[in-house]
Amino acid sequence: MKSIKLFATALTVTSFMMVSCDIKKENADNEEIIEVVEVEKDNVEVDADMNTEKIAEVEVKTRTYKMKEQEPIVYDLDANGIAGFDDWRDYTVVNYELAEIRKANYLTTAQRVKNMNYRIANLGNSIPAWLKTEEVMEDVSDVQKEYLELIEDADASENEMKENLEELSEKFDDLKEELDETVQEYVRIHESAIEEFNEEFKKGKIEAAIEEYNEEIKKMDKILDNK
Repeated sequence: MKSIKLFATALTVTSFMMVSCDIKKENADNEEIIEVVEVEKDNVEVDADMNTEKIAEVEVKTRTYKMKEQEPIVYDLDANGIAGFDDWRDYTVVNYELAEIRKANYLTTAQRVKNMNYRIANLGNSIPAWLKTEEVMEDVSDVQKEYLELIEDADASENEMKENLEELSEKFDDLKEELDETVQEYVRIHESAIEEFNEEFKKGKIEAAIEEYNEEIKKMDKILDNK
């Protein structure tokens, strides 16, 4: 997506302070910045593979969480949940297409449905590694199965196609809900790590603060293992 208008507000909270002390090299970086950026995108221009000739009127907030020694978590939110990821284009496009189909009360052309074929088929291949929990992948599979049933029913009446589209939309909503829970778990762990760091830091225990932070952050790796 290329935004025509961008109204951005940024909140940067410095939770780690630079200090001068004798600490092992691997713990020398004591500065941690949590950056939450919210961008409201009005009149978002949608590119060609989203199959539309108009400029959609949407309101999307982009949130970015920059975390120590972690890739930033960047995702878009709208009124219906997670609308897209910077590093998962296929999901973003499918979400947009289904949102447009909803607006049309599930009355759409067979060609528009077929245009989602590649994107839906590729959801499991293009998903970022950090989102690959068991539950998320199961929901991706459910979306793909529902889509196949939709396109394989070539003789479906208009009402049957509408019902099938509604079922596909419901499966995608299940996926969105699971993705939201996964993202929130990452954020929760990060906020907990910052809280643990600050508690020790206030006591003047710099090394202990860093150790507490690193221990909490390790829980991020367990998200994929535990789910």
